[in-house]
Amino acid sequence: MAKMIHPLVRDLYKRALIVGKDYPHPDGLDYVRRKWKEALRDPQNCKLIPNNNNDVDIAKKNERILRKAVGRGRYIIREMEGTIQLKKYRTMRRRYGEVKHVGLMIP
Repeated sequence: MAKMIHPLVRDLYKRALIVGKDYPHPDGLDYVRRKWKEALRDPQNCKLIPNNNNDVDIAKKNERILRKAVGRGRYIIREMEGTIQLKKYRTMRRRYGEVKHVGLMIP
């Protein structure tokens, strides 16, 4: 039986794929998809406590650990967005040159 993925993690992965469409890498979306799958499957990124007895306290701690890891993932997505915006800005600046503002008087 396949493990169910937490809804927050699924949402994070979907957000990463949406942002990854414009990621400035030669492989683009394939690169982002591969890297995010590796990161989500790596147990070092979210060290959950084994809960064999269905203990409520451990479940709450695991939920807190998971939410913290999702928060770090959202930070990475914001960094990806910043990288994309920087790439677009540099492309526009290279394409159209630097604009010099002329002091115009508007009546």
